[in-house]
Amino acid sequence: MAARDYALFQLDLHKLPGWPAQELRRPVPQPKDPRDLALADRLHIGVVKNLLWLQHLASYHSNRDLGSIDGLVQKILAIGLYQLRFLDRIPARAAIDEAVEQTRRFGRKSAAGLVNAVLRNATREPDPADQEVDPAIRLSHPEELVKKLAKLLDDRDEAIAFCRRDNAEPPTILQLAEGVDVSSVSAPGVAFSLHESGHPAYVVAGAKHSHFALWSSKNLAHVQDPTAAAVASFMRIERGMSVLDRCAGVGTKTLQISRLVGPGGKVFAMDPNPDRCALLRSALISRNVNNVGVVEAEWVKEASHVLPARFDRVLIDAPCSNSGVLPRRAEARFRQDKATLKSLIELQRKVLFDTFDSVAAGGLLIYSTCSIWPEENEILLERVFTERRDFSVLSSVTTFPAGDASTPTAYHDGGFVAVMQRFAARRS
Repeated sequence: MAARDYALFQLDLHKLPGWPAQELRRPVPQPKDPRDLALADRLHIGVVKNLLWLQHLASYHSNRDLGSIDGLVQKILAIGLYQLRFLDRIPARAAIDEAVEQTRRFGRKSAAGLVNAVLRNATREPDPADQEVDPAIRLSHPEELVKKLAKLLDDRDEAIAFCRRDNAEPPTILQLAEGVDVSSVSAPGVAFSLHESGHPAYVVAGAKHSHFALWSSKNLAHVQDPTAAAVASFMRIERGMSVLDRCAGVGTKTLQISRLVGPGGKVFAMDPNPDRCALLRSALISRNVNNVGVVEAEWVKEASHVLPARFDRVLIDAPCSNSGVLPRRAEARFRQDKATLKSLIELQRKVLFDTFDSVAAGGLLIYSTCSIWPEENEILLERVFTERRDFSVLSSVTTFPAGDASTPTAYHDGGFVAVMQRFAARRS
């Protein structure tokens, strides 16, 4: 029950289409058994990736409008339906019994009969045929997102294929540290396949969380998609440079940059989130990294007392829609609407203007996102540089997601990166 309960708790934390958030009266502790935690994650992510389809099945097999079913009960039904339709290790009878018991355990005793009936119906009756259901529902992508993809890709069939890829399990890709051979991270039951992006990237199968934690703590390797890993190479970093990692997060790119500037260089990693900053500080200490300073701040002007006035290189790994990494960010598919994108673009613009003056004359500003939407990338920069004419775009590239479960060594996420240079004086 620990896995199902924690999955329910995780689902309940966030507002999802048709579901109110935080209906549980108390938090559910994370399972201690790694197998339970892995199952909980699979249930949680699987339900989110298939949410619209599972909601459709709940309505279909109950013969009721979802609005007439309690929100928490709907979540329990979705977990049970996901187990029945997408997992095969747990017998159907056990999955139904667990769902009924969970309904009672979380204070919805009166709905236990409904949960039992709906899940039993789902085991006896066929689901509606694919041709009878809108592909957007079947693949659990909002219609607005499918239309936006079809416009971008100039083909609705390509958009549907994009959505289908989002629902698949992405491979885990390991980046080895400089000078580390794959033999240094070998472990029983773990398989490594060289990624087509080349050494040091490998697709890993069979590894456990403990493996990744060990490799990371020993500074041997870290998990990172090739598209994200390539951003540092666009920065043209030389030894001894000063670099600002403007939106550092937990510091995956910060650590890459620190190795490139060497012991004579200096990196400032800036992030407003205290938890992320604490994780980065811990990682720096455990790796004995001495050329990185962590700055907990949202805006450069707030940190002017600890930051140098100018940097040779500045990286803005901007907050974005995550439209290029939807297989890894399941909930992001429900945040691709116009209002959300407008808010993100306003934030991206504010971050850019907050950061421009931190770039030294002749220095480079690198702007990257995990988005494939032009309005967060090329279009945004075109508009911004009508106001900041002391910068010039040297290069930019949009990478579309590629590869799937059948071609893991060709797999990579989508994203965007632009390299901009600051002139010695602002152009008129």
